[in-house]
Amino acid sequence: METASIIRKFRPAAKPLAGRKGSTAKPAKKRTAGTHRNGFLNYSFNPVWGVAFKDWRSAEREFFVSLENLCDLYGWTKPDYSGLSFPQNVSAAYKDVSGLLGSNLDIKLNICQDKTHHLCLATTKTFDTDYHLYYIPVRPLWKMRDIKAEQPPYCLLMAVFRYLYQVAGVPFFTEPGTIDGNYDTIKNWLDEEQDEEEEPYRERQKNELKALELAGNTLLPEIKEPFNLKELEKDLARYQRSAKADVCLVEAVYEIVKLIKDYPKRAIKETMYYGDEDDDNQTIYWEQYISFYWSGEDCLSETLYQMVNDEFQEMVYQEEPVNNQWFDTPQEKPRHVFDYEPRLLSLIDRLAEILNDYDYEEPDE
Repeated sequence: METASIIRKFRPAAKPLAGRKGSTAKPAKKRTAGTHRNGFLNYSFNPVWGVAFKDWRSAEREFFVSLENLCDLYGWTKPDYSGLSFPQNVSAAYKDVSGLLGSNLDIKLNICQDKTHHLCLATTKTFDTDYHLYYIPVRPLWKMRDIKAEQPPYCLLMAVFRYLYQVAGVPFFTEPGTIDGNYDTIKNWLDEEQDEEEEPYRERQKNELKALELAGNTLLPEIKEPFNLKELEKDLARYQRSAKADVCLVEAVYEIVKLIKDYPKRAIKETMYYGDEDDDNQTIYWEQYISFYWSGEDCLSETLYQMVNDEFQEMVYQEEPVNNQWFDTPQEKPRHVFDYEPRLLSLIDRLAEILNDYDYEEPDE
């Protein structure tokens, strides 16, 4: 059964091994990765045939200006289709230059549209997130909150959470979204089930849901308090001086500080390019695989991972970061470099691994 084998990839091991663990759950690889919701970046030329241009001469001119800029950058001979009329000349030229770029599998050439472009060539590159779940557990922070000896790591992690929530834009698990909806569904299932043999475990799960709700409602106002980079640096320096400082946590937060200084206002969604089209229920959007959640070590995690897996199995596309280069003006060099996205996602993964070491499930009585 293929689905069963895939679910095992999503679930933690039967009993997680000691040590640091990353959130690397992933759905079936057979899915075609794409940028289905990237709006103007999805407008390849064929659909444009049915578009009635108010000024087709202007659109034609825009295309051939972008074609010239593209050919100049890559050193190609500009194709001459002056003997063809519009739109056949555009179609033929696009087909030829697409073939020239065809050997570069990382970059795709599209005829794109947006509010300021009608018929412009652009190259696009997608950052492959490899179907990871970048889920940040919150329960470890909650366990530290009222323990005096844990205040140095608590203050440090709270400052990091503020950055991730307020600046990077990572959704919180008690706000409307995929994670919140899944926890609500689990709660409804538990309320509906009537199985006396499973009653003790069901009560344990119900208590966990109450705990995550209380924790979420308590922590979110603190996470919403203004983020300040200088305060984060002070918290890091203070934590480094403590006798029980976790070297791995120090190193991770140090890299986060460097990322913030390099990209002080950058958010995850900036390269996702939301389109205006209606949701077709075929796309995994970035908020669904990048999020805070309660825990990967509690009695709810197996059900949660299975729900995420089942939902993602129905999807065809995945929204991923996209870097694009327009050719409406001359370009000096190719500009398809991802720096912020891989650094941020890698740090989220490292942070989740560290937090998992502070998390644990109470043993059964």
